[in-house]
Order: sequence, then structure tokens, then C-alpha cells
Amino acid sequence: MTSAVYGKTLVKLMSTGLNLLTSNIKALLVDLADYGAAVTDATNATPIVCTSASHGRSNGQRILQTGIVGNTAANGVFIVANVTTNTYELQTIAGANVAGNGAYTSGGVLVKLDEDEFLVSVPSGARVGVSANLSSKSVNSPAGVFKAADVTISGVTGDPTEAVVYYADVTDENDSPLIAIALANFTPNGSGATVQHSNGAFALA
Repeated sequence: MTSAVYGKTLVKLMSTGLNLLTSNIKALLVDLADYGAAVTDATNATPIVCTSASHGRSNGQRILQTGIVGNTAANGVFIVANVTTNTYELQTIAGANVAGNGAYTSGGVLVKLDEDEFLVSVPSGARVGVSANLSSKSVNSPAGVFKAADVTISGVTGDPTEAVVYYADVTDENDSPLIAIALANFTPNGSGATVQHSNGAFALA
């Protein structure tokens, strides 16, 4: 599954003692429509130019985009460039321009990977269900893939979810750091939702 680490988490892992193995890590089901910013266009050009009203991004920041129909090359993890108030160009993480692969038809949401820092950044209306603390955690070396035992979130109701957000629970959501986001579709029906980690939850990159 597509996943990405929040930018400020990488800093915390290196400098402030956030430890994925000893911290209380939880998985939060998220409705991206209530969390991210809407994308309303993605040109079939090189580079792709996306439109998102008052998106607030700055040159060089990373974003995660998903849900774009037609020009599917605009879905993924990118760096934004040549930013204006309502538009931005897409570059790969390596800095190459991203080429479109079709006409944009509908949909799209972007997540701010390099700005959102704590759980409070995820609006309460976007939170569909949260797990207990993950167990059997490990980080594979040298790939840096975080793994944990599968976890079931019981009695899930509410809006369809498109992602799982991982965070370190330190009681106060203003201080609970966001760690990573992984795309995963689930339609709540009142029963349990199992988040599987057999192939890893996310990579530290």
C-alpha cells in the first residue's frame, strides 16, 4: 500500500528520542475528504500542474495525493514546485518533473506531509476509528520498514475511510506526534476493521 512518513517525524526520530518500538503507537482510520485539501484539476502535461484553492503549500514541500481520476499519474507522493496561491507543479522525490497520463476528470485530495505534526492536525470529523496500542513492533534493517501485529478496531461506524494514520499516543493530542499515513480503503458497517501489517505498515523514507 502507498505510505509516507510525516516530515517532522523524521526529525523527531533522529533528534528528540521518539522511539517506534517503545512508544504507544496507534492506528487511526481517517476519512481523507474531511482531512485533506480538495484537488480540482491536474493538467495532462509535463510537469503536471494541480489546482487546489488556497492550498498553503510552499516550494520543496512533500505532499501525498490520492483519489484523482483520469490523470492517475497525479496520485502518489510528490514534491511541489513553482507554487502559486491555488496551483503547484508536481515533481518526484528525486526532483524530476512528473508527466501526466490522461485528462483529469474528477476527484483528488492532498495531505500535507511536511507541515502536519501532531494528532490535533487531524480534524475530529475525519477520525473514524482508532486502534489499541500496536504490539509486536519491529523496524527491519536496512530497508527501514515498520511492522506490527495485525490489529482489529471494533464497532466501526461513520464515513468511508481512505487512509490509516499512525501516531504516538502521549495522552494530549497536541503533543501526540503523527508518524505516517498509509492508503487503505474501508467502508464502515458497524463491525470490526482489521488493519493488516503482514507486509509492513510503512517505510521510513
